[in-house]
Amino acid sequence: MKVVVAAVIGQLMFGLRLTASLGFATPDPNKEDNNSSALLIKNATSPDVANHQNSIEWFAQDAFFNAMPILTWAIVVIGVLGVVGNIFIIHVYIRLGFSETIHMSYLALAVSDLCGVLAPMWIKVCYSSLIHTIFKGFQIGTDLTLFTNLTGYWPHFAFSRTTALITAWISVERCLCVVFPLTIKRIITRSVTKLVLAMIFIIGCGPTMFPYIACRPEWRFDPLRNQTSFYILPDCIEGVDPLLRFALLVYGVVYPVFSNATVTVSTVFLIIKLRQSAARTKRNINAPTDDRPTIPSLQIVERKVSARTTRLTKTVIIVAVVFIICSLPMSLSVFWGLSVRGYSPNGDLRYLLKLNALIIVVFSVLNSSVNVIIFTVMGSRFRATLLGIFCRK
Repeated sequence: MKVVVAAVIGQLMFGLRLTASLGFATPDPNKEDNNSSALLIKNATSPDVANHQNSIEWFAQDAFFNAMPILTWAIVVIGVLGVVGNIFIIHVYIRLGFSETIHMSYLALAVSDLCGVLAPMWIKVCYSSLIHTIFKGFQIGTDLTLFTNLTGYWPHFAFSRTTALITAWISVERCLCVVFPLTIKRIITRSVTKLVLAMIFIIGCGPTMFPYIACRPEWRFDPLRNQTSFYILPDCIEGVDPLLRFALLVYGVVYPVFSNATVTVSTVFLIIKLRQSAARTKRNINAPTDDRPTIPSLQIVERKVSARTTRLTKTVIIVAVVFIICSLPMSLSVFWGLSVRGYSPNGDLRYLLKLNALIIVVFSVLNSSVNVIIFTVMGSRFRATLLGIFCRK
């Protein structure tokens, strides 16, 4: 129980620190980080420790500024491939139809991935000169950081968590198919799948409305320039701050812990069942001829069904494993947040936190971009339909 509590606290700490480091929250410059202040007081009596701490800070700062251009362009390049790949996934599954509920889940995953990839790319655009030119041309005056938060960071946060929840649902659905192979079509119908996916999108994207409530549009007249400009300003509405904290709590703790735990447990279960199925198939092949079924056609049908089920299970396992691997940077940051002092937006290791935040975004975009490769390699129908799109005359 203590481990679970520590993990939850770690997710909360990292969620708050990550949001502050990326601009989700505006830290008070007059308020120093408690951990950082304690460390400075301690280092005041230890020059060697202070020099070591300063060297780590300088190294992290240099690493951040050197890696930032590479990582930001990696987000753009991977994002472009992810946008194209997810559009192909959506097109293919629309053409395949939704006779199978797993197709609906894959389509929803592609839609969430597409939006989750577009958001970081838009953040890159927000910090370019193009946005300044557009704002000036349309007479829009607003804080660029606030605008980027509302149109980039918060949507990326929402859709990345929605992707995690849909991945958890796909894993659970495949587990139910393995446990109840004969009755699963009566349990998980198309209507049930539509309802579940709709609820996931509502739950995943719903908390993003709180930051928008905390802002207000306003027209202002500038007598010096003799023109009226449109502003987006933060609004101090009573009761909004707890809602923002709730949104950070949900996105930083509840959704990551729930989705990661569900995907991990489901993946382990599927791997065990897959190994058991492989061992059972091997025993049947090595069994004496007299013990085998005497109806060849029935045996062929059973083999085809078993092969298809195994292929679907392997596909889900690969998607889940990729999701788990791409979640490792966040898990490492949680561990560092619990064990390393000064790992905060205002601490001595703030640049290390910012560097890790960029790496987390890169892995998040990568997770949302590789499914087209997985589906093409593992799915024969998907591959044939995708090739048909290119070879269509």
